[in-house]
Amino acid sequence: MSGWFYKVLYPCDKVRDFMYDYLEEKLPTATSIRFHLHLNGCPECRAYLFLYKKAADAKAFRKEYPAPDAFLASTLDFLEKEGIVETGDDPQADQESW
Repeated sequence: MSGWFYKVLYPCDKVRDFMYDYLEEKLPTATSIRFHLHLNGCPECRAYLFLYKKAADAKAFRKEYPAPDAFLASTLDFLEKEGIVETGDDPQADQESW
């Protein structure tokens, strides 16, 4: 079957809505089958899933190994000097919201 069939079976936006549940292995069986069929025929969603998983892994890593306060302060100082962030941002609050 060609790639268009998988997109009709389950559109890309629907598949992307299920990424979190897929990674947590919480998809119902029928949804999981349709999800896998779509991924089989859609290279864009496979790439999206790869990046989504990498982001989830990075978030889990940050929770287990938080950045030292001195690193956050020096990074924020650099970003302020470059005009990337406004003065007064709290790096600790940003780290906790991640």
